[in-house]
Amino acid sequence: MKKLVLSTAVSAVTLIAHAAVAQEGGLEEVVVTGSRVVVDGSQAPTPVTVVSSEQLQLASPGIVGEALNQLPVFRGSTRPSTGSVSATGPNSGSFLNLRSLGAQRTLVLLDGRRPTPSALSGAVDTNLLPQELISRVDVVTGGASAAYGSDAISGVVNFVLDTRFEGVKGLIQSGTSTHGDDDSVKASLTAGTSFAEGRGHVVASASYYKTDGLQDLNDRSWGAAGWGTLPDPTNPARLLILPNLNSALTSGGGVIVASFDPANRLRGIQFGPGGTPMPFNPGTTRGVLNQVGGDGARPRTNITAGVTTASAFTHVEYALTSSFKVFAEGAYATADNEYNQVQQFMIPGLNGLTIFSGNAYLPAAIQSVMTADGIPAFSMGRISFDFGGPAHADAANETVNLVTGFDWDIGNGWSLQGYYEHGENRQRIETRRNVIHERLYAAADAVVDPSNNSIVCRVTLTNPGLYPGCVPINLFGEGSPSQEALDYVLGTARYQTKLKQDVASVSMRGEPFETWAGPVGVAFGLEYRKEQADQTSDPLSQQFNAAVGIRGFPSVLRTAPGGYSLTNAQPVGGSYDINEGFIELLAPLARDLPGAQSLDLNAAVRYTDYSTSGGVTTWKIGTTYQPVEDLRLRATRSRDIRAPNVAELFSGSVQGQGSVIDPQRGNAQTPVIVGSVGNPLLDPEEADTFTAGIVYQPAALPGLSISVDYYDIDLDAVIGSLNAQLTVDECFAGSALACANVTRDSGGVITRIVTPQLNLSSLKTSGVDFEVGLPLQVAGGQLGLRLIASYLDKYESEVPGAPVIDRSGEVGLSANPRWSGSLSATYQSERWLLFVQERFIGSGTYDAARIDGVTIDDNDVAAVFYTDATVGYRLGEDRSMQLYLTVNNVLDKDPPIVPTGTLGTFYPTNPTLYDVIGRYFTAGVKFNF
Repeated sequence: MKKLVLSTAVSAVTLIAHAAVAQEGGLEEVVVTGSRVVVDGSQAPTPVTVVSSEQLQLASPGIVGEALNQLPVFRGSTRPSTGSVSATGPNSGSFLNLRSLGAQRTLVLLDGRRPTPSALSGAVDTNLLPQELISRVDVVTGGASAAYGSDAISGVVNFVLDTRFEGVKGLIQSGTSTHGDDDSVKASLTAGTSFAEGRGHVVASASYYKTDGLQDLNDRSWGAAGWGTLPDPTNPARLLILPNLNSALTSGGGVIVASFDPANRLRGIQFGPGGTPMPFNPGTTRGVLNQVGGDGARPRTNITAGVTTASAFTHVEYALTSSFKVFAEGAYATADNEYNQVQQFMIPGLNGLTIFSGNAYLPAAIQSVMTADGIPAFSMGRISFDFGGPAHADAANETVNLVTGFDWDIGNGWSLQGYYEHGENRQRIETRRNVIHERLYAAADAVVDPSNNSIVCRVTLTNPGLYPGCVPINLFGEGSPSQEALDYVLGTARYQTKLKQDVASVSMRGEPFETWAGPVGVAFGLEYRKEQADQTSDPLSQQFNAAVGIRGFPSVLRTAPGGYSLTNAQPVGGSYDINEGFIELLAPLARDLPGAQSLDLNAAVRYTDYSTSGGVTTWKIGTTYQPVEDLRLRATRSRDIRAPNVAELFSGSVQGQGSVIDPQRGNAQTPVIVGSVGNPLLDPEEADTFTAGIVYQPAALPGLSISVDYYDIDLDAVIGSLNAQLTVDECFAGSALACANVTRDSGGVITRIVTPQLNLSSLKTSGVDFEVGLPLQVAGGQLGLRLIASYLDKYESEVPGAPVIDRSGEVGLSANPRWSGSLSATYQSERWLLFVQERFIGSGTYDAARIDGVTIDDNDVAAVFYTDATVGYRLGEDRSMQLYLTVNNVLDKDPPIVPTGTLGTFYPTNPTLYDVIGRYFTAGVKFNF
């Protein structure tokens, strides 16, 4: 091994892991600095946390994103458990989120280069990376736009590949939960060799991973309990968190919510098997949308998505001369996420059914009452469990990434690097078993054709030819719809997104001169990047619902784009170019002076010109100061940016359904249509970031490393859209900007909320990161101890015209625990490997904007501890094969109950923070020859 150089933020146990990687893989050099100027990492002023591939495998042997999300610096990341009811984006991939600032503000790199984006947001699904060739992951936990470019507001996650691997290695493993579900399999094979007498080297890797997922909340007792939120009927401003929550406006076979007569005589009648009328039990506690107990339906969603990934990667390099090397690499990967969304719903006030007198399928007893009392119609709510299952999302990603480049050692300490990269990503998302609005309401208005006494759609008689093939549907009683009718009213919404990225980069580094304190390092370069996106969708998703001739068609749907109940993605097209130039400097200011063993200055500046918004300058200045051998101080101040991505600039309206609590109408819970749109006039976000830290490595206890780092990020012109509830809340609080996006009918009832992308707010966050590492010799083996923890002091968001809200400590509506961390112990002997990890998520509040006991019945959420363990045994004389068993969540802890959801479909916990699978076993074998 030639050199192993790591940043000061790296704990001693990481050094152990890296030494093992270097010995097994033939790695010649590891440099972790968080800087373009390649220097000893101890001189880097920005904190860097390093995790080896071995540690990731020990902690979570499934997909790398799940292992990384165990680090406390990652909060609110998209995971397979976050798909829920939405399919209007890659909601169940693995998109890393540093400090809960958003995946779009976390720059993901692969060997220091940007891989092809996996979503319109520009974010990268880590499931598409060549995971089994990763040697380590470097996490730069501070603003780094000047060094690495746009999007690095919260930091950089760099996946470093072992492209110099020699030999053959692989693994085969299988997993299952303690409940006997969510089965998984994983296999990989990697091979590398030198050729041409060592001048060339080639490495290739392929992997496959599949997990079934959990497609029904009933798969876990905490999911089947039916936890949700309900405004207190006696005090609507107070929110209740209750179990056994059901819909108050629907049942599986349909329930009459209101009849259009003064006495409302039919209200409270539901339709049982075969359409038999029977009374509807309203439960014990009843709100506008939900009730406790009773006969209301309980719509369910998934717990985790099923994920299937496959990847193939090849890297070839060749030294044309002793100082000039060229390389090329190609990567192909697929990721497919499938998950049940929600049963099709018809909720009065939103998309409920209007049943008219004379409906051919009406039970005779109900028709006789309507005839006798002159009732023209009634409103019916229904959760259609009999529509063949819940709506089902299938999100498939396919990525190709090609890179070619060179590395030239010019001499005299100077080197020149360059590369060109072209990548393409194709994402296809389908929502199956999806109600087609016009067809459903046309089919629901079934009448008898007087010419032949057959049952037909009324529009067939009143508007012949307008809805060809219309099949009347019987919606009275669960199981009543015919298969022919279901085939007519259900369809598949589809959209496809093609993303292209081209990058050309050339950079130079060296040491042009020396000062009294030593050589000055400099790096500079030019980069060009082009991002293109083209999203298309099926014609029905794009149409407006004219609903000509259809009686009872919901008025709120007539004004909304999208012919389906769910998804309805709109076309998006656009591109932009980025031209950049940067320079970075490392200047030693003092060496071996009284009171200053070392003092270094690190500075960088980058000018970026966007074709959409013009030029912007980012910069950083940092210093490291070592007053004595054992102690090192560091600090950085930077200006960082993120430019709007294609989706934020050019996205058309995407429709969804939801519900809001309307404080303007006594906190009435109201169903609404929600539409999100892009904005081509957006400006880049700007962040001012400050970090300061201390590293203590006492000579008296070799190997011990303690680091404490403070961070403060002040982000302005934040690009984003308020969710529907926040839009209503901000409007009520006095924000004219929010009120402009809320549409009310003549009675003051909200019917539609538009959530455009805007530079609408500011976000300020600060906290402290801790890391401690200690290696020890124990019982003939090596024991490594590591503690990583994070304290969140502030997470404030502010929208103009509305009060500041600090969501630090909020673990229900967001993922911001004040305290989180992990403590691990790794023991390795000649044959045995033992790993134990304790993860901690601190206590917090459900909703930071609510007052415990006043505006919510219980706002406290308890702390959670998770225990993970791995045992491994090496076989053979050369110990080249290892058997291992990993148990995650050893004590089978259930997640805290912090329900979120809409329209009665609640997810009982926060899947971005908590384990939702339970105790999970993974057993496998890996080899390395």
